[in-house]
Amino acid sequence: MRETAPFSWQEASGWLVLSGSNDSLSEIRARALGRCDASGAIAYISFAGDLGDALMDDMAELGATSGYLVDLEEGDNNEIYERLNSAAMIVIEAVGAGDELCRLIRRTAVHAMKDALNRGSLILLEGAAAACAGEFMLDAAGRTVAGLGFVRNALIAADTRDLSENATLRAVRPQMPDAAFIGLAPGAALALGPDRAIETWGERQVSVSLGNLALATAEYEG
Repeated sequence: MRETAPFSWQEASGWLVLSGSNDSLSEIRARALGRCDASGAIAYISFAGDLGDALMDDMAELGATSGYLVDLEEGDNNEIYERLNSAAMIVIEAVGAGDELCRLIRRTAVHAMKDALNRGSLILLEGAAAACAGEFMLDAAGRTVAGLGFVRNALIAADTRDLSENATLRAVRPQMPDAAFIGLAPGAALALGPDRAIETWGERQVSVSLGNLALATAEYEG
């Protein structure tokens, strides 16, 4: 069944997967691997304390092939662009508020990621990285600021099981009556693909608070 969705995303050949923080029992990373080009390389960006060691080890155990870590704070911008744009899959993990992550991605990586998505790559954003993907996001102080805009007319709340129980979201909701609020529980993901396909992965604890449906601009397939 096709319905109208109150948010939209880049029309592309690839998949954008928005996930709550990783759960060791979750299937999300495995499903993402199964959806991308198995022969291509994987680019990792990590803001975890171990700088991505556990992430890359876990992906290798799941059957991932070659991969490399991309440091957004070091290196030449052209090199960062090439390493991201040429990847079959891009994985970004982050915890806590995503203000700094959003700034770094906007400065050095966002165009490469959008080009890779258009070319057919899969982008997996986990935790605070997923929260950066909306047109709007909350900063560390709980204020509404501009996100990366991968998902338009949406504010994404990572590691949120119930949008109605989040006091910060309830406070900003009256200021954004026409936006969609998307809550991602740990171990759950919203996958946005070609032809406006929408899938829920993992434990399927994805909640959506719809804005004004009269402003809907995209179709999705449930």
